[in-house]
Amino acid sequence: MARAEKARAVVLGSRPLGEADRIVRLFTRELGRADAVVKGVRKTTSRWGGRLEPFNVVDLLLHPGRSLYTVTQAQLVDVFAHLRSDREGLTAAAIVCEAAAGLTPQHEPEVRVFALLRNSLRQMDRGFAGRAVQSPLVLGVLLKLLHEAGYLPVLDQCAACGSGGRILGFSAARGGLVCGDCGAEAVPITPEAVTALLEGISLPLAELRT
Repeated sequence: MARAEKARAVVLGSRPLGEADRIVRLFTRELGRADAVVKGVRKTTSRWGGRLEPFNVVDLLLHPGRSLYTVTQAQLVDVFAHLRSDREGLTAAAIVCEAAAGLTPQHEPEVRVFALLRNSLRQMDRGFAGRAVQSPLVLGVLLKLLHEAGYLPVLDQCAACGSGGRILGFSAARGGLVCGDCGAEAVPITPEAVTALLEGISLPLAELRT
């Protein structure tokens, strides 16, 4: 029998399995992205409580199976109560969790991405305690996730010619921002948007929520 694994995880989401169980999607520090069965979690007498709700951070004991892990222990580490009380907060959390899941392969540890994801939820929780506008923070998280995955577009110069001239557009085909000479088919972009992109990738998350 395969040995159980201890892992700290952000719960990304879940879906029903049969009448009483659920499959939870996890982003773990030790194992990367993984799915796991939680038996009996949908019963009214479930021992799990709300520990495995989306966006919680939990310490888990996971038993590997043929294609899925099985959760046998779960201890709550972080609950982001302010974030959960706001519809915009839940939407923002869902966006960054889906991005983290979509940009990383299964079963490959991504310690930096895990730390970024947990910190982003913490910063959003602190931000939603006082106000609801989180666009700069969400943008910053998405840019940092793209950077960690190796997909960050060129933001500090023209992606086509490399010049530091005035940026006038974004070109997916060119791989980033482009200058006026290279941006015939680019999507126009304002100087304010360029500044937001540069700040999003360069500033710490705590500064993006202020």
